[in-house]
Amino acid sequence: MINQLTVNETYFFREPEQIQLVVDYLVPQIQAIKSPTTPLRILSAGCSSGEEPYSLAIALREALGEAAAKLIRIDAGDLDYNILKKAQQGLYSAFSFRGVDPALRKRYFKLQNYRYQLISDIRQQVTFHHLNLLAPVLPQHLSDYDIIFFRNVSIYFDLETRRLIQNKFYNLMNTNAILLLGSSETLGNDLGVFELVEQQNQYYFVKGQVYRSSELSKVVKSPSEFIETVATTAPAAVNFTALPVPIASSTCLPLVDIKTIQQWVIDGQQARALYQLDQLLAAGQEQQAARLLKSWLVLNNQNFEQAKFLLNQAFAVDAWSIDVMLMNGLSCKWQQQMDEAIQWFKKAVYTYPECWSAHYYLADIYRQEQQPQAAIRSYQTVLRILTANPDVGDGTQWIPLPLPAAPVIFLSQRHLQVLASH
Repeated sequence: MINQLTVNETYFFREPEQIQLVVDYLVPQIQAIKSPTTPLRILSAGCSSGEEPYSLAIALREALGEAAAKLIRIDAGDLDYNILKKAQQGLYSAFSFRGVDPALRKRYFKLQNYRYQLISDIRQQVTFHHLNLLAPVLPQHLSDYDIIFFRNVSIYFDLETRRLIQNKFYNLMNTNAILLLGSSETLGNDLGVFELVEQQNQYYFVKGQVYRSSELSKVVKSPSEFIETVATTAPAAVNFTALPVPIASSTCLPLVDIKTIQQWVIDGQQARALYQLDQLLAAGQEQQAARLLKSWLVLNNQNFEQAKFLLNQAFAVDAWSIDVMLMNGLSCKWQQQMDEAIQWFKKAVYTYPECWSAHYYLADIYRQEQQPQAAIRSYQTVLRILTANPDVGDGTQWIPLPLPAAPVIFLSQRHLQVLASH
């Protein structure tokens, strides 16, 4: 019955920004505090078919080379016996690779009859265990963890059960340790067992004093510094001189598709989108789209200087971009620079006459500036475009439509009525 009822939805590099945080920051910070002869221990609780712990193993291999297997021990546990057997096999369909860089898949998997077999080196880095988090006593060999992953599992438990599980994790951990939950469930699990902290726009929980104190600023920050720090005191079995140069942060994990990031922007997932946009910009990929989407996010946060810098870069690439024109117009409008805003919105409608959002902003400025006839003409143009086709776009390619069509129609009609009555 347990095997039938458990939920096993997962895929490789799910919420990759959290994995990136672990690789680039948390592992080096923890290892700088631990004895270099003591392996760092990670537990993936509720590991399902293994994509999460294997993603960690791959990401750490990318950053640290073969030394990762000796420096870091990864355990994984799940309640479902059948799914654990699948995890140990390391054989996956294409569905498990949503958003994974094909080059990464090619490097670590071998195609076998339309399925993908994980290479043995990575499989050997993860040890799987049957794990019932509600059992009165947990296996003794599951202990002394520095990091525990418990992502996208707590949503299936009530409040008291979640608190019980957190207390069990607390007892499985070292004196100073870290608990990571899924991004969408972290803030709802601040239950008083651990302390909530933030780093690199990511939230996680800590046990002990070290990872929440000012001492963190003294800790090694990057994988390359980590290798340099432990090289002098590491076990003789680890040949650091033979290690490859660690891959840069921007290429350590698969980059997220720009369309996915655009959807995050539309959905209001700002921190998540900003993190991945910075990764794309650092990697030199999808530069124009990434600049435009980031411009939109920072502009909505009233960071006008950063928006101006990014928009100038985008304008140099494409002087006829409606996205650039609209955002420059909005930036000027929000800073009460109305003459400059009018010029940008006019350029947008000259470039794309059906840009109804630019017509609407022009009408709004004209109305505020006591130019009723100009406002009436612009409102009438907005209604002409949108009543003919309410789903018509405004010429932008990347930024979300600043205004929904239905309220714009209503407001335009309302303002026309008021302007006509005066």
